Amino acid sequence: MNLERLNTQAQQEISNVKSFQDLENWRVKYLGRKGELSLFFDSLKSLSFPLRKKQGQKGNQTRQFLLSLYQQKREDLEKNQPDFEFFDLTRPGEKIKKGYLHPLTLILREIVHSFEKIGFEVVEGPEIETEYYDFDALRMPENHPARDMWDTFWIKPKGKSRASKLLLRTQTSPMQIRYMEKHQPPFRIIVPGKCFRFEATDAQHEFQFHQVEGLMVAENISLANFKFIIREVIEDIFKHQVELRFRPSYFPFVTPGLEVDIRQKQDTRYKKQDTNEWLEIMGAGMVHPQLFKNVGYEANRWQGFAFGLGVERIAMIKYGLDDIRLFFGSDARFLEQF
Repeated sequence: MNLERLNTQAQQEISNVKSFQDLENWRVKYLGRKGELSLFFDSLKSLSFPLRKKQGQKGNQTRQFLLSLYQQKREDLEKNQPDFEFFDLTRPGEKIKKGYLHPLTLILREIVHSFEKIGFEVVEGPEIETEYYDFDALRMPENHPARDMWDTFWIKPKGKSRASKLLLRTQTSPMQIRYMEKHQPPFRIIVPGKCFRFEATDAQHEFQFHQVEGLMVAENISLANFKFIIREVIEDIFKHQVELRFRPSYFPFVTPGLEVDIRQKQDTRYKKQDTNEWLEIMGAGMVHPQLFKNVGYEANRWQGFAFGLGVERIAMIKYGLDDIRLFFGSDARFLEQF
């Protein structure tokens, strides 16, 4: 291989280089591992040592020459580069994809805020409960028929003691006992949280659901206080677009007990159900005196009301949904609507 001719050819070609990509192609052709100069050094293996040494020195001189050509051209290209890249200000920006809060999160926050505005404190409780707090302390001892109202997910006990029996809480009502054990009246609290019941799912029932437990205890509390507070909260959430109905019911830990139903008023901004039927949203009542006794309160001094508000039921009415199972699906198209 004639090195002088290689130098001349390389010098002619680099003079025509106009971009960094062209320069890189030139470097690969002459200085790359499989380039012209590498082929020259490979050919020296068959020569005698004196001749190989002489030709190797010439090859190194050629390498230095080619490297100088490359470096000079690179500097020239960098000097000719503009100081800034053109940016089209009229080009539409790229929309940043963002996440969405779950509809249950949205409605739960709204419910909590409505109660906070009228002085209720927010507390939390455990999702894994003991049999005592979930049933016994709420006037539902073992074999009590009222337990059939709460289909239960039991957790295998670690010991033989009844106190060690654990379960996934069937309601948020155990926090009534837990809170009263550590606090003296007067107080007003709500307890938002998830509950679990071992039952078949359908359009209006799920084995997991959310409740907002409420408890207010003082010396002169009546059902009139309860009705006023619940009406204020529901009307605040629905902007006076629903009707309320109170009707008698039974729960072991309240007396008297009642349930609260709501339905949409006619011609509202919310989606109207075809039948416009009443939908139960909570069970409630005056706290049974036995619960006060269980926590050591002074007899015949305190009165209070308690309620368990169904979050999914509120969301179904507000968002015009007819299937509770949508809340626990994984369809992003449903979640993105909120």
